[in-house]
Amino acid sequence: MVNFTRGITRLWWIPLITGIVAVGLGIWCLCSPVTSVPVLAYIFAGLICLAGVFNLVYVCVNRAKAPNWGWALALGLLDLLAGIWMLSLPEEELAVTFVIVLGIWLICVAINAICETFVLSTGSILWTVFSVIMLIATIWFAVMFLSSPLTMAVAGWIYLGISLITFGAFRISISCRLRSLTA
Repeated sequence: MVNFTRGITRLWWIPLITGIVAVGLGIWCLCSPVTSVPVLAYIFAGLICLAGVFNLVYVCVNRAKAPNWGWALALGLLDLLAGIWMLSLPEEELAVTFVIVLGIWLICVAINAICETFVLSTGSILWTVFSVIMLIATIWFAVMFLSSPLTMAVAGWIYLGISLITFGAFRISISCRLRSLTA
């Protein structure tokens, strides 16, 4: 456990960056939903590729130390393939695909993050409760985002923006938690 904690805490800044980006994109999505659709789709596809690369770097750096490196490898490959696939789509198809892929992706990463929360939960009940609440909210808003065509057309961007903000808040909090484990 000591090697795992030392290996993962060295990279505390990765969830901080992804959290800040997710919060920023969530706020932008809430402020300008009409103009954000195509641009956000391309940004999302690029960021998914980047997240995949970060997960693969994590695996390479911590494979010998981290018992859960298989999950990071699987998520890294999935993110990288999904991002490359989305970037190769024509713009019209990308917007529709973006809605579906983003909703499913948010649900999957939030469920994975709940598992990460419990791995890092020792000694901090308040942080664990906050993280699980943020992740359950992320899942709920992502499900609402995907729930019906009307929701996706009218209120979907509100749910998307809030999902990104709650997931970003979790990523920032996990970064702070990892940083505190280094002290």
